[in-house]
Amino acid sequence: MQYTVTINQVKALEWGLNSQQALLFAFVYGCPSWTKPIKTDDGIFFALSKAKIIEELPLLTDKPDTAYRMLKALEEAGLIELSSTSNITLFRLTEKAVEWNQKLDGSEKYPTPPNNKGRKKIRSTSDKSPSKVGKKSGQGSDKSPTNQDTNHQGTNQDTSQNLQDPTGKPAQSRGLVLVVDRTDTPRVEIPADMPGPKDQTCKTFKVWANYAMAYRKRYSAWPVWNAKVGGQLGQLVDRLGADVAHHVAAHFLKTSDAAVLRKCHSLNELLANAESYHTQWVTGQRINGTTARQMERTEANHSAAEQAAQMVLAKRQAGDRNEYL
Repeated sequence: MQYTVTINQVKALEWGLNSQQALLFAFVYGCPSWTKPIKTDDGIFFALSKAKIIEELPLLTDKPDTAYRMLKALEEAGLIELSSTSNITLFRLTEKAVEWNQKLDGSEKYPTPPNNKGRKKIRSTSDKSPSKVGKKSGQGSDKSPTNQDTNHQGTNQDTSQNLQDPTGKPAQSRGLVLVVDRTDTPRVEIPADMPGPKDQTCKTFKVWANYAMAYRKRYSAWPVWNAKVGGQLGQLVDRLGADVAHHVAAHFLKTSDAAVLRKCHSLNELLANAESYHTQWVTGQRINGTTARQMERTEANHSAAEQAAQMVLAKRQAGDRNEYL
């Protein structure tokens, strides 16, 4: 169950969302940070089952059909695009949806202007006095909480976006698993002890953050950061593109090939075969020595069958010609 759901009430009201729709969209907005990307003919979508919605948002509904109808309502509101495979629902955010929490200065998540003018007008959503807000919430407070931030400590699929406190300073990390999906807003907090670049606008920030935290998850230690690593990551972004390089870097850490494991998932291997790992990420495959040999045997058997069929056909054609000699 997801403990934290941050609702932008200003946008919810502007877009005409009711409390249930706003709750669902707040959850869906964060899903690209952890759910599996699926490449389709129409582009990249993200897998999100109705069962997952029920599991993560028990306050919303316990019926799959209801969850799907709410997704359709978000699509009709122009916030998501829906697709599907044979067994799972797919979605992606629209350009309109990005406005939900677009800026890093907190102006949408924390509606109070930096100079605190107009503070009295938005007192009901102030993060600095959640206890007072709780007293005013009254009925329905579970499905439309006025306290915008609660602790999400019960799942490793955290979608919290609390990167700043109300003063604008970086919030202290709680060591959550990171996947960064947008250039403007990391999906979860970044541990203060993570080495490497801290500037989120840096070219290599996203790809390094995904690689480093996936690396720590696998090896329980941070990878080494130095000038060579920075250069390699810059080359990786140039070769794969800034929109997907960080996905490929995280997917690379799932590889269990013996040669890669012996080198502890070195960036040398990732950079040397970047396009191959990109294909594995897009297709969802993980090719190692065993799978490569299996594919080779399958191809050899297929080729042998084709040759045998051609020989039989040639003999038949030769026999047909002899009948007319």
